[in-house]
Amino acid sequence: MKQERAILEGRVRDVVASGDAVIETSAGIVFARGGLPGETVRVSLDGKPGRTKRGRITSVLGASPSRVEPPCKYAERCGGCSLMHADLDSQRALQRGFLDSALRKAGLSTELRFTVSPDVLGYRSRARLAFRKGQLGFHRGRSEQLIDIDACLVLAPPLQDALTQLRTLALSGEGELSLALGAGGRAVAVIRSDAAQSPALYRAAEALQLAGVALFLSGATTPAQFGDAREWSVGADGQPLEGPIGGFSQANRAVNAALVARVVELAQTEGMRVLELYAGSGNFTVALAGGALSYTAVEQAPDAVRALRQNLAVRSLKLKIVEGDVARALAGPALDVVVLDPPRTGAPGVLPQLVARKPKRIVYVSCDPATLARDLGELTPRGYTLRWAEGFEMFPQTADLESVVLLERDT
Repeated sequence: MKQERAILEGRVRDVVASGDAVIETSAGIVFARGGLPGETVRVSLDGKPGRTKRGRITSVLGASPSRVEPPCKYAERCGGCSLMHADLDSQRALQRGFLDSALRKAGLSTELRFTVSPDVLGYRSRARLAFRKGQLGFHRGRSEQLIDIDACLVLAPPLQDALTQLRTLALSGEGELSLALGAGGRAVAVIRSDAAQSPALYRAAEALQLAGVALFLSGATTPAQFGDAREWSVGADGQPLEGPIGGFSQANRAVNAALVARVVELAQTEGMRVLELYAGSGNFTVALAGGALSYTAVEQAPDAVRALRQNLAVRSLKLKIVEGDVARALAGPALDVVVLDPPRTGAPGVLPQLVARKPKRIVYVSCDPATLARDLGELTPRGYTLRWAEGFEMFPQTADLESVVLLERDT
């Protein structure tokens, strides 16, 4: 017999960086998607054990003036756009607040700047979906439940066109589908699954009107490939920037251009000894390396390193590339500038050794305010002062944001 879930009424006190509303109820604090500060809501508890109570908002009894009707029919179920029920001013205020709160909790204070996205729909140049039992879509927030979708309003038009085509494929088992922009601004698709697929799938994939398709099936490390499945974007110099098949890049190209320009402005690498960590395929490298006295770029992923070498070669840029874990490049002589763009987990264990090389400036790009604040808490006691902090609306309609900070060594 299905157990009935407890239904509570409460007031939304806040929204946290995960996108969850913090709801004050008679049973204590409950976290749930879809609420806005000041609202009165009815929430159904999920009944899972644990100190943190989570649930689902079933109705809004007193709505915030900032609440809007989401333009997407999947918004209430899909786990992607956690703030689509808020107007743009409120979304941006919340994102800015997440970064400001994290910095203040770390005892840091500076003027906080914020760069908005020119597009809030149709902006995503990459996306990751899942498929299972004939369904293709996104997971519900904090759930393995798959929400089957036929359209996603935040996808760039070529990716939406690709999604429409890919829904015709008869994919067996379950797996992951990644979409990105490839050659000529057309979409590329990367499909990963451990399930065996029928020969008909390969014929259908080859017939898709995409720039390229790569199939990593049955545990293969080398894909079956049709067309050019590499990701292509435009570097800061206006030249094409190659990315590896299924690699990482920023999802909002207009905001990424603003982010790169800011990193260049803050890093001031002309004539300097520079170390870049987590370089990827060169998003920042090609814009920073040209005038440097010396430049070392560190990247662990082999496919990203191959793309990085190619991007540097076509620009006749020569610098030192270290392929492997960042620990391989931490020791060495004095530096002038460090630029790092770590994953969401931040750079734990890296910073003390970097500080030993006494860089004058550290430019830190982050996709998680909490880990950024944690890492800054390691730097400021070691003689560095926060000089610049800026949030970037890389992901409109969501609680996620990109940020960049500048620290300078105290003299």
